[in-house]
Amino acid sequence: MTGWRRVQVTERRTAIDYAHLLKQLVDCDDPKARKMTVVQDNLNTHAPASLYQAFAPAEARRILELLEFCHTPKHGSGLNMAAIE
Repeated sequence: MTGWRRVQVTERRTAIDYAHLLKQLVDCDDPKARKMTVVQDNLNTHAPASLYQAFAPAEARRILELLEFCHTPKHGSGLNMAAIE
């Protein structure tokens, strides 16, 4: 139960970009994991619906079943998370 962090800077912050990052997380970063906890901020594109915009419903559901989401406080930021760490 050790944690690690993926930070990736992209040119844009679209729902499609976000969905592809989640797919990479489950398929490439730890494909044997049965469940991953994703800690993230409350950006409007950070929603399960993003997966359904990017992928077929069966694929979106497969990815979602492997993820558990934990959001930072609404008035917190990702920078605060990094500073605390």
